[in-house]
Amino acid sequence: MDLTRAFLADESLHGTMADLDLPPALDAVYGHRLAPRPFFLPRTEADRVAHDLRRFYDLLLDLPHRLFDGSLTRCAEALGVPPQEAALMSAEPPPFHGRADLYRVGDGFRLLEFNSGSQLGGTDLGDIARAVHESPTMRGFVAKHDLDYVHPVEKLLRATKNGAIAFLEAGGVLTKFAKGFASLQESCRRLGTEILLGELENLTERNGHLYLNGTKLDVVVRFFSPAQAVGKAETFLKATKTEIYTPLSSYLYGYKSTLALLPTAELDDDERSLVDRLLPWTRKLEDVDRDHVRANRVNLVLKASGEFAGTGVHAGWLHDDREWKALVDDCARKPHVVQERVRPVLDVMPDDDRGWLTTWGWFVTEEGFAGMSIRTMPHEAGAVVSYGGNPDTRVSGLLVG
Repeated sequence: MDLTRAFLADESLHGTMADLDLPPALDAVYGHRLAPRPFFLPRTEADRVAHDLRRFYDLLLDLPHRLFDGSLTRCAEALGVPPQEAALMSAEPPPFHGRADLYRVGDGFRLLEFNSGSQLGGTDLGDIARAVHESPTMRGFVAKHDLDYVHPVEKLLRATKNGAIAFLEAGGVLTKFAKGFASLQESCRRLGTEILLGELENLTERNGHLYLNGTKLDVVVRFFSPAQAVGKAETFLKATKTEIYTPLSSYLYGYKSTLALLPTAELDDDERSLVDRLLPWTRKLEDVDRDHVRANRVNLVLKASGEFAGTGVHAGWLHDDREWKALVDDCARKPHVVQERVRPVLDVMPDDDRGWLTTWGWFVTEEGFAGMSIRTMPHEAGAVVSYGGNPDTRVSGLLVG
């Protein structure tokens, strides 16, 4: 019996999520939107998928060389990245830090998108996994199955150097998402690291170091985008003694249109097998016959290339033919990809006859599997499982065994 079926078979465990002892800041963000149960995965599977994702990322990193003679500028142009943003990106390969969003399909997983960089949501969900692991209700189950958890924030901190660390946003976003950043700060503190929070507008540079409100920084963990950094370009170019984790070039490999370049690259048999196993059919909208897209709406999704958190995603099966035609024509005016619909295995929840649609957010760093962001919702609630974009979305923690 697998772990999920074992959990569901034991009714004494079904109140676990309602009884979790969550840290105050985390509880303020997620406490009212917890999924009905925790999730489980064999550690071997978590590591195997993480290994595949690492190899997949290496292919993405190699696209400028395979398709554009090593020119990051030409690659960025092909992806629709504005020149002023591309100018801030170094051709040096960024460190591997990402979150891949996947659906479970049959015995494996299929990739919806690959988010590259440090500006990733859901890292603090590691504290939900920790709370599940430490729950008195789960103590016997955890011991019997030798379960553990992996915390994405811990992996993020391990990837940065020691010293003064600031998590930086821009343009008032820190205030807008104050609860979320307070939860991140709380997670770091529980892991023994005090971090500063700030915004680009508060940065200054002196003698090669960045300063935040007078404090010299050793590391900046970037939550801002290249578009937000354009006005501070000179400051960053001079600040050679402060590490920017991750560099702005990471953002390039998180564009949805980057995935659409892979089918145009020359791949060997092993690489082609990896891409075919992970990635559903994905193309830049401008490269696909528009009549084909209109005629196959029930099997296709349109996605804005540079958006996130479910913004700019249009599922064809949720529109009629007239609406879909208008969407296709509108999306063709700016960078979009068209992707094959993935039909995932639906999850079962205690005392609920509905199937639940789950996005498995695989965090991966240079060290390998780095934890999970579990987002799930009743299947009939829509097509995009997004905490910020769909109020029916719930979150959970993952235990591995």
